[in-house]
Amino acid sequence: KPILALSFFLFLSGCQHRLIKQPLPRAPLEWSQWGGNARQNFYISTQEKLSGLKLIKKIKLFSSPGKTLLVSGDVLFVPTLDGKLTTFSLRTFKKIGRVKLPQKLPGTAALIQNDLIVALQFSKKSLFRLNPLTNKKLWVAELGSIETEPLVTRPRIFVTTLYKGIVAIDDSTGKILWENHLPAQSHSSANLLQNRLVFGDDRGDLRAVKPATGDSLWATPLGSIIRAMPVGNNGRVYIGTTAGNFFAVDVKTGQILWKFSVQARIFHEAAVTADGVFFVANDGFLYKLSPETGRLLWKRSLNGVAGTPPLVYGNWILLGTLEHRLLLTDRSSGKIVREIKLKGRVRTLPIITQKYVIAGSEERWLYIFKKEPAQ
Repeated sequence: KPILALSFFLFLSGCQHRLIKQPLPRAPLEWSQWGGNARQNFYISTQEKLSGLKLIKKIKLFSSPGKTLLVSGDVLFVPTLDGKLTTFSLRTFKKIGRVKLPQKLPGTAALIQNDLIVALQFSKKSLFRLNPLTNKKLWVAELGSIETEPLVTRPRIFVTTLYKGIVAIDDSTGKILWENHLPAQSHSSANLLQNRLVFGDDRGDLRAVKPATGDSLWATPLGSIIRAMPVGNNGRVYIGTTAGNFFAVDVKTGQILWKFSVQARIFHEAAVTADGVFFVANDGFLYKLSPETGRLLWKRSLNGVAGTPPLVYGNWILLGTLEHRLLLTDRSSGKIVREIKLKGRVRTLPIITQKYVIAGSEERWLYIFKKEPAQ
């Protein structure tokens, strides 16, 4: 009996450390990595309106949410800055499970099939594939500290690192397929644009390499540190720098096509549509430029400093600010349509699923808004 009791206790203890209790649904993933399905340009084409958002659930976390939120079916994955991953049901809004990351290091994640790809800061063994049903690592890659978001394309995972440059990993085995070492560290996540991996580095070079081999295609000096991930559309790459310069670059050649300057640093990714390029700077403004010429179409005050990139959803732009607000603006005019007060600075990119808009704030809060028809 004591042995049976101990076995039952161990069984329950193991269950408590699982992220999910049943396999993830086979349905298409709704938000599988940072930027979701809109990673290339932060633009989701839709006729749906967002003005009818209704707060239906507010969840207090154990720590502030990280940069990434993920959704698969009715399961929400939330990495937090205390080195944990927590899952919630989007049917009941209750916690499903939680796991501690190695050494409680802060990390980010992406979904791949039924597993998670987890990237860690300040760790030698910094990238691994985790089965959320069993909490077992399927493989581990030693890449050193990663402060960017992994790009999952299947069968490869691409990640920029602090000390190994950009690396390609086999998603099934964790084997390093190639490495391209850089002369500077990179805090810029890689993006796949017209079969080119494009990213920036701390020396101020915007770079493109071949996804299959890692061979360099071009490197264009932009003059100052690049922290954002490049985005693209119609053969052009759009990127800002910490010196306050915003560029359009030809994705095939690396040639600078135009430059627009502001008197503030640019840390966040831009969003690109057919009629405009939208970006935020640390001066508290949202800018809209002509994609072809870089001409200023408008700039609008956000009544604060943006803490997230702009995410364009049809004719709406969604972003968070350091003044504890979630903003909904009109894509055509930049006018603020709605301000939603949150508890804490908003640095986590809000995500939009079929039913919900989900946001997080630094004061350990998670907010779930239901999309309802506008009145």
